[in-house]
Amino acid sequence: DCLLSRGLGDVYKRQGICSAVCLLLMFSSSFLPMLDYTIPTFAGFMMVVMIVEVDKNWAIATYCAVSLLSIFVTPNYEATLLFILFMGYYPILKYYLDQKKNRLLVWAIKLAVFNVAIVIFFLAFQYIFTSVDMLEGMEMFGKYAVLVLWAAANLFFFIYDYALTQLTDMYINWFRKKILRRK
Repeated sequence: DCLLSRGLGDVYKRQGICSAVCLLLMFSSSFLPMLDYTIPTFAGFMMVVMIVEVDKNWAIATYCAVSLLSIFVTPNYEATLLFILFMGYYPILKYYLDQKKNRLLVWAIKLAVFNVAIVIFFLAFQYIFTSVDMLEGMEMFGKYAVLVLWAAANLFFFIYDYALTQLTDMYINWFRKKILRRK
């Protein structure tokens, strides 16, 4: 019984530390606005750490806690919304989708999830947060600006998915073994 409670206390500490790091990253987007899209990506990677170090249920709990607290703590709504809509939960989803054998179905699901999230993100800034112009600087593309932005976002998604795979592999096979000295 004492061992069980000590183990659960360790899990709470890990979740607390992981949530604090995520919130610190999300808050830093307010004074590092040029990293609006990068910071939620790093915060989302912390969900991989939770999956590897604890389990998927704690990763989901961490994502929910950070998402809720980011709404109140982070003044940068772009970064917060990006974390909530995609970057926060995608590493958890990817972890389980990548274990499936049907690669075509997996990629179809990944692309569908990403595109739904990106459309909601774009529409939110088109109609709710109207002070931010998502198409600023895209004037040279004229009426095709939305399509160019959408294509660039999908290209980013493929790069992000590949980078997340590499970071996860590096965390599990190098950082955990060499730095944390865990197997």
